[in-house]
Amino acid sequence: MIKKDNKFQLSHITQINLENILDFHKTLELIENYEKFWNKHNIDFINHNAQQNLTDLYSAQLIESTSIDIYKTHNTIKKYLLNSKKIKAIFPYLHPDYPKIIETLLENNGEIELIINDTIYNNLILKIKEETRQEAIKNNKLIVHSIKKPVNIYLTSCETHMSLGLFKNDGSFDQNRILFSSNERSIKWGDQLFQDIKNKLVR
Repeated sequence: MIKKDNKFQLSHITQINLENILDFHKTLELIENYEKFWNKHNIDFINHNAQQNLTDLYSAQLIESTSIDIYKTHNTIKKYLLNSKKIKAIFPYLHPDYPKIIETLLENNGEIELIINDTIYNNLILKIKEETRQEAIKNNKLIVHSIKKPVNIYLTSCETHMSLGLFKNDGSFDQNRILFSSNERSIKWGDQLFQDIKNKLVR
């Protein structure tokens, strides 16, 4: 504490320490509240930088499928993707709706950058109308990074939202739950993670 103009104020060092304590508390709360999302899941692709800034996801919601609504996670993703204009995404698996979603976005002048595995490239990209696909690639509206290594994370980072999905420890993707947020800090977190993964995997 320091005294200034007969008032006590926190020193700069104390403010920094307090902010670090609050961030640590938020991180613990985020992990505890969404234990089902983090526990028994592979977080290898969430690098050190993203882990350090995990509090940026503090306002995120856990979206879970239920026995009544088994497509809840996918429908949430689909709804927001179709209302986006700029999308950066990592798709570790192919959902039958993805080619049509991408095609629709490109036809509406969207911009899409993807990181996908070689094994799903043909079934995803080549199912988009050839004219639409070629025009988008020519104008840098569609950029696809096809890689040989498995990408065991699901991520979308758009101007309106971000969503994050993880693989289970047994190697299967958990399609029943995602972390979703329309908060600006969360979107920036997702955008940075996409960039970090791209820098690591794309040559």
